[in-house]
Amino acid sequence: MTLPLPAAPRASESDRGLAARLRRRDESALAEAYDQHAGAVYGTLLRMLDAASAQEVTQDVFLRLWQRPEAFDPDRAGLRAYLLVMARSRALDRVRAQRPTVPLHDEERPLDVPDDAPGPQRRGEDAQTREALRRHLSRLSAAHRETVERAYLRGESREEIARHMNVPVGTVKSRLNHALKALRAHLNGEVEAWLE
Repeated sequence: MTLPLPAAPRASESDRGLAARLRRRDESALAEAYDQHAGAVYGTLLRMLDAASAQEVTQDVFLRLWQRPEAFDPDRAGLRAYLLVMARSRALDRVRAQRPTVPLHDEERPLDVPDDAPGPQRRGEDAQTREALRRHLSRLSAAHRETVERAYLRGESREEIARHMNVPVGTVKSRLNHALKALRAHLNGEVEAWLE
């Protein structure tokens, strides 16, 4: 039986209220959203970009939320998940744009450009790894699974996880360590790549 990865968390009532206020162009709603989620967005971006770029993209994410509040659908995901997906996408765009480019053809000598796209075998291996990750996540205790989901799927900090789950930060660290060791043992050390 195939178990799906956990769905993104549904929006809370406060997220729904913020969404409605943003659509009415309530500036205090934007300030509230920023206060609640800017830290997680910035923290996620720091893993991919330098500090100045992470700050710039964080501001861009919230500007886009203000300009297009209707793009956030609280029936599909919570506001934090929506903002983190948008932040990650914008960061990847920025990373790709900063890669050096080389001409595809030099009249002196042709340039062989390798095809980095995964072939059928790699796509099959990736699908098997995703399935293994789903299977092994489902074998964790509920507390360990929720801790992993909050850290890697929702982008919450250890402190936020501790607050939401009403446990000490040390317990969160211990649960993450235990869960990642268990997953790493079954996934041959590939777990970090799949949880990033």
